[in-house]
Amino acid sequence: MKPNLLKLYATILMAFISFLSVAQPVDPPADDDPPASPINTKLVWLAIFGITFAFYYFKNQKKTSLQDK
Repeated sequence: MKPNLLKLYATILMAFISFLSVAQPVDPPADDDPPASPINTKLVWLAIFGITFAFYYFKNQKKTSLQDK
């Protein structure tokens, strides 16, 4: 009976150690979320620069493709 009891204790001990080793600590209450940053204030400028860059890129792409021929 004693070896069986030792095996039972060892099994229970290993189960609790593995359970406790992966347990996550309780997080303290978090602060309120900061206010959202306004990202839409410069979208017009972003669109203008994006369209300008696209025209510049495709204009140069066309010039290099004509020079390669």
